[in-house]
Amino acid sequence: MRVVENGELSNYKVLPFDLFTENKTKILEAGEVLTPGKLIMLKNYVKIYAEDFLSEGEEQKKQEEEENTKASSQRLRNFSYESLDPEDFNTVINKESAMRIETQIKIKYFYKRIFDLFVQGHYDDAVLKLQSLVNVLRNEIFKQLYKSGKGSKVRFMGEYELCHPLNVAVVSGLIARKLEFSPRAFDELLLAALLHDIGKLKIKLDGDSALTTTNEDEIRQHTVIGYEMIKNTFGLSDLIARAALEHHENNDGSGYPKGLSNDFISEYAQVINVANYYDNLACNRTHVVVANNREVLREMLDVGTRRFSAKMLYTFIHMFNYDDIHDFSDMMM
Repeated sequence: MRVVENGELSNYKVLPFDLFTENKTKILEAGEVLTPGKLIMLKNYVKIYAEDFLSEGEEQKKQEEEENTKASSQRLRNFSYESLDPEDFNTVINKESAMRIETQIKIKYFYKRIFDLFVQGHYDDAVLKLQSLVNVLRNEIFKQLYKSGKGSKVRFMGEYELCHPLNVAVVSGLIARKLEFSPRAFDELLLAALLHDIGKLKIKLDGDSALTTTNEDEIRQHTVIGYEMIKNTFGLSDLIARAALEHHENNDGSGYPKGLSNDFISEYAQVINVANYYDNLACNRTHVVVANNREVLREMLDVGTRRFSAKMLYTFIHMFNYDDIHDFSDMMM
């Protein structure tokens, strides 16, 4: 339906479409002759709406396009981790990883498909798939990483958009395992880590779904937006939503959005703050340039408890060997 101006109607001798009032009551039908009297009558309406007439061929074409769109949307949503073929996805891998190559590729591919669902607005499907990704991480990744003492060996390498949420989830899970989180809390934390930056989807995205704004205040809003999406749109728990809201809060109160400090910051957010900063350092997304895991650990210790909970920071530091000097740039294949 579209609004039709009287000037447009005066161009027709025979009406090419149905006309309706604002409450969808039909005024005239397509095919009627537009006499001067009918044109005068139509001027009495504040707004007139048209439903364009389609030929039989055009109607069929429109129906086929709608069916193709529906089928395409269904294909976008109809997938599982088991159904994905790693050979269909070309991506960078960590050749030094403790994770199998096929596992790295399939998990990145799975997350990419889930991310596409979020971009397309299929939130219910995306959240369900993300919960199944939590199961994959728990059952495959953490069993493979159980004995690894090198941070370089537990990282996904390559595309930041794909790897960062996965790396934050993996590191958060390792911390949670050290702290002996309950199975439920462990799974909730992984889901919170995967969703911690979801608010960035709503901040000036271009056609490639990339964050385009450089305004710091605007970027900082992703924590608040993420909280609202997780709690109100996705219907997930407040614990998961608060992790998105507070993962940039610092132990000394210097963070955002509320300037919380110490134990006023939720436990999940305290864990994710450490994991998030660690991966951003390793991906060279901060002002500090690092080449290997030892340099990352050194920087984390320098920042120290000004930013991080002492409990979370030192649990994290003690997980990894300080002699891990494998250059990140040499690990990608």
